[in-house]
Amino acid sequence: MLEDWLRRLREASKTRAVLVEGKRDRQALLRYGIKNVFTLEGKRFADLPELLEGFSEVILLFDLDSHGERINSKVKALLSSQGYILIEDLREELRSLGIKFVEDIDGKGADAGFPFEL
Repeated sequence: MLEDWLRRLREASKTRAVLVEGKRDRQALLRYGIKNVFTLEGKRFADLPELLEGFSEVILLFDLDSHGERINSKVKALLSSQGYILIEDLREELRSLGIKFVEDIDGKGADAGFPFEL
C-alpha cells in the first residue's frame, strides 16, 4: 500500500539522502514530508559526492522507465565506488504499487484516501 511505502520512506529519509531525477519528483516527495531529497537535474554525475556530502547512505529513487534504469545503473556504479551504502528496495516497491514515475505518487496518494498524518 502506498501509505505504508510513504511512511517507510519518510522515516528512512530522516538520516539518509534521497536521490531523484528531477524537480517534479522532488516536489511530490516533499509534499509527503520526505526529507533530504536531492535531484540530478542540471548536475553532472561526477558532482554527486559533493552534493551528498554528509550522508553515507543514499536511497536511489529513479523512475522505472528505460531512462530511469540507465540513470540508476550509472549512479549506482559511481556511488558504490565512492563507498556509499545504496538503498534500492523502496524503488523496486514502486513497481509492485504500479507507479512508474516518482512524480505520480501524488495522483496515487490522492486516490488512496490521503492526506494522512505526517
